[in-house]
Amino acid sequence: MAHLTDRRIVLGVSGSISAYKSAEVVRELLATGADVRVIMTASAAEFIGPMTFSALTGNSVAMDQFSGYAGPGEAHIDLAMWAEVLAVVPATANIIGKAANGLADDMLSTTLLACEAPRCFAPAMNFRMMRHPAVLSNLETLKSHGCFIIESAFGPLANGEVGEGRLADTGHIIQAISALADPRRDLEGKRILVSAGPTVEPIDPVRYLTNRSSGKMGYAVASMAAQRGADVTLIAGPNRLESPRNMRIVPIITAEEMCNAVIGHAENQDAVIMAAAVADYRPKSVADQKIKKGADSLVLEMERTTDILTALGDHRPQALVGFAVETNNGLEYAGNKLREKNLDMIVFNDVTAEGAGFDGETNIVTLLHRDGRHQELPLMLKSEVADCILDEIASILRASDTGTS
Repeated sequence: MAHLTDRRIVLGVSGSISAYKSAEVVRELLATGADVRVIMTASAAEFIGPMTFSALTGNSVAMDQFSGYAGPGEAHIDLAMWAEVLAVVPATANIIGKAANGLADDMLSTTLLACEAPRCFAPAMNFRMMRHPAVLSNLETLKSHGCFIIESAFGPLANGEVGEGRLADTGHIIQAISALADPRRDLEGKRILVSAGPTVEPIDPVRYLTNRSSGKMGYAVASMAAQRGADVTLIAGPNRLESPRNMRIVPIITAEEMCNAVIGHAENQDAVIMAAAVADYRPKSVADQKIKKGADSLVLEMERTTDILTALGDHRPQALVGFAVETNNGLEYAGNKLREKNLDMIVFNDVTAEGAGFDGETNIVTLLHRDGRHQELPLMLKSEVADCILDEIASILRASDTGTS
């Protein structure tokens, strides 16, 4: 989301009880640097006042087509032309039906009809309405018109029932809007595989060996690749992160499962980015029953796991990127790994540096290139680090496509 500075977003708010959540969406968009304008339906104003959005954005809220608009033209046309993305959050069955069938009888529906920028809808309604054939048909019609539908979530609904139709989480909504608003589509048509998170190696039915990887760096790379237009496959070890919805996700547990998944999906990939922290060793044998406390010491015999980067072999993509998480002599170890694994680039991460940890939102890395270049990046958000990595991936792929080096 680092590239939304000054991007022009129009947010339409329609009459659902979840309309209050759109204020959080506006706040998050503003935090990315986006310029946000809000259109509300009359029904939406029954749930949340326009003053809330006016205070957040510093702009007046558009509601009435006939309220003495002081702009150079017609309000709905001006907003439609101004928008670089128009998102309806929440989107009721009513506004979905209007948009799908070209009906335009208020400020939001006329702006939707006039807008040629990317549009997305985040449905919110009771599951009985969500599954009605007319609503399902209207959603399919919007998709056929090129609109993006942010899938609703399963959970508690306004009337106390539980089911589909709950407004998607703010993070998912921001992710979708960001992808549509990002002017870069330099990875459009490219297939990128990303691994993320730890692996878990069992000792017995109740114990296991793992590492401190949170998966945040790999998830950031996968999310930013999708935002830049790539077709992303994410091979994910156990973690507590919210799963992105705009990519293929393959969950794994062990290093062996990670290896099989990566090799199984590597064919026809343009780039593979191995951000996962895969176990180098695993217990040679796994006890069938819980190991009981007994002697003062216990020896576990360990064996090497398969080196996934080496195992790629004939499946090597145009761009192959590894990660090196180190605590000492990091540049030396990372450089050796770059050469030994025949990588195009390796991301060296010294986890002892302040701000560069497993669970944090920031990172400090150095990018080591095949040609010997070292790029030392300052303290950044992991999403910003991901963007820098993907800049280099895009450059490698362009060079490969044109036959240059």
